[in-house]
Amino acid sequence: MSKYLKIVAVGDHDSKKTELLLKYTSNCNDLQHYNKFLVPQFQNNVYAVVVDRIERVVQFVDAPAEDDYKTLRKEVFENADCILLCYSINSKPTFKNVSKKWVLEVRQHAPLVPIVLVATDTETRNNNAAPISTEQGENLKLLIGAYAFVECSTRHFLGVDDVFIEAIRSTYPH
Repeated sequence: MSKYLKIVAVGDHDSKKTELLLKYTSNCNDLQHYNKFLVPQFQNNVYAVVVDRIERVVQFVDAPAEDDYKTLRKEVFENADCILLCYSINSKPTFKNVSKKWVLEVRQHAPLVPIVLVATDTETRNNNAAPISTEQGENLKLLIGAYAFVECSTRHFLGVDDVFIEAIRSTYPH
């Protein structure tokens, strides 16, 4: 018997949340076939996912990042079982907006829903002079009271499965 879950990805446009959802749900190891001049589009989809030998039917929702959609995001948070709060390690604004914007909105509309903090773009950590460090991510996890902190690379599919395993595990009764 499956349990139905709703996982909502939230964050700035540059947080790579859409790419994370596309990579996981398409099981595609190469997102380069997406036109880099077009904004990646994710259709909210439902998939069967097995974690800890239990099948769950999961609806993945990409919350719109633009401020014009704040009312729509409120509806997206309804009945959410987990929030993926995403930022890019290459973008200080996406990192700062986790605590200054996104967690405030999430806690207003979904105060009891567990949050998994997700750092994307980890494949560029060695190439960037001043990326957001793992330690900064761990500290932010504590600051916002997130259930877990996971780093991932959508480009190399590293840690992507871990993001969704932690998201599903965050819904287990504690």
